[in-house]
Amino acid sequence: MVFNALASLALVMIVAGLGLLAISVTLTRRARRHGRYLKALLQLGGQNLEPLAVAGAAWPILQAAGWGYLCLGGDWFGHAVRLELGQVSDAMGKRRPAHMMAFQIDSETDVRLKLELMHKEGTGDNWLFAEQLARVVALLLETSLRTRTQALSAALAERAALSLYLQHDMRNLAQWVIWVGADFGACCNDQALLGMAKRLQKNAPLAKERAQRLITALGHQPADDHAQCIDLGEALSTAAHLAGLELEVVGNANGWIAQVLLVRALDNLFTNLAANWRARVQARPVIHVHSLPANADDPAMAQIHFISPWQSSEAPLAPEKLFEPFASGRPGGLGLGLYQARKSLLKAGGRLNAVQTAQGLEFTLLVPLCKP
Repeated sequence: MVFNALASLALVMIVAGLGLLAISVTLTRRARRHGRYLKALLQLGGQNLEPLAVAGAAWPILQAAGWGYLCLGGDWFGHAVRLELGQVSDAMGKRRPAHMMAFQIDSETDVRLKLELMHKEGTGDNWLFAEQLARVVALLLETSLRTRTQALSAALAERAALSLYLQHDMRNLAQWVIWVGADFGACCNDQALLGMAKRLQKNAPLAKERAQRLITALGHQPADDHAQCIDLGEALSTAAHLAGLELEVVGNANGWIAQVLLVRALDNLFTNLAANWRARVQARPVIHVHSLPANADDPAMAQIHFISPWQSSEAPLAPEKLFEPFASGRPGGLGLGLYQARKSLLKAGGRLNAVQTAQGLEFTLLVPLCKP
C-alpha cells in the first residue's frame, strides 16, 4: 500500500517535472524569438526613417509576433494621413474579440497621430511579449517625430526664427525685382514701356512697405501683431500686385487678424504660386471670398478659396509634404513658404488647407471674421 502511494507520488513528480521542463523550453524559445524581434525593431531606429515610414517598416515584425491589424492616422502638418496594415479579421481570436492597444503621438499643433494595433490574444506570455514590441514601435515613432520637430524647433528658436523668416521675406522681395526686370526687358516699344512704368509706379509703394518691414525686423523693432479688422479683398489684391499678378476677387469679407500675420501668409502664398499663374497669361486668377457662419466646431470665419494651376513640367509634392518645412517642389526652393503661410494663419486662429486636383492645387484659407 505504502509502495503504491510512493510510486504514484513519484509518477506525479516526474510528470510535473516534465511539464515544467516543457514549459521552460517553450518560454525560452519564445523569449529568444522575442529577443530577435526586439533586436530587429531596434535596428530600425538606427536607419533614420521618416516618421510616417516607421509603422510600415515595423509591420512585418509585429505581424510575426501575432499582431493582425495596425492603423496609423491623424494630422501631419495640416494634411490628413492614414495607414492601415493587415485585416481586423486577422486579429480576431476564436473565442474572444481582438485586444487593442492605442498610442497618441503629438507634436505641438503640427502633428497629431494615433497608432492603433489589434492582437488576437490578450493574456499569456505571447501577449506580454507582443505588448512590449508594440510599445517599442510607438516609442520609435515618437522618437523619430521628436527628432524631426526638435530640429525644426532649434531652427526656429528666437534668432534662427528671425533669420529664416527674413531670408524668405528677402527672397520674396528679390523675386519681385526679378519679375519687374523680366517684364521691362520684354517690352518692345514705347507704349509697352509706358504701361510697365505705370505698373511699377503702382507697385512701388507696396515694395517700399515690404522693404521697410525687413528693415524694421533687422533692427529688432517689435512688429505690430495686434488683431484688427482688415478688408480681405483689398489685402489679396495688394499681395497679388507685389507678386506681379492681377486678380479677379469674387465676393468680399473682413477678417480679424494681425496685419503682419496676414501679409506674411499671403506674400508667401502668392510668391510660391505666382510662377504658375504668370505662365498662363491668358486668364487672371480668380479668388472667391465669402463669410461662413459659426457652427459647433468653429466661430464665424471668412473663407478664401482659389486654385493654382499645375505647370506642365512641375512634379507635384506628395500631399503630406505640402506644408512640411524644408520640403520644396521647386529647384532651389527653401521649403518654407507654405509652412510659414500656414503657421501664420494658425497663430491668428485660422487655417490653411490644400488639396491636389486635376486642375492644380486647391487652396482654402480660413480667417476669423471681423468682430462686430
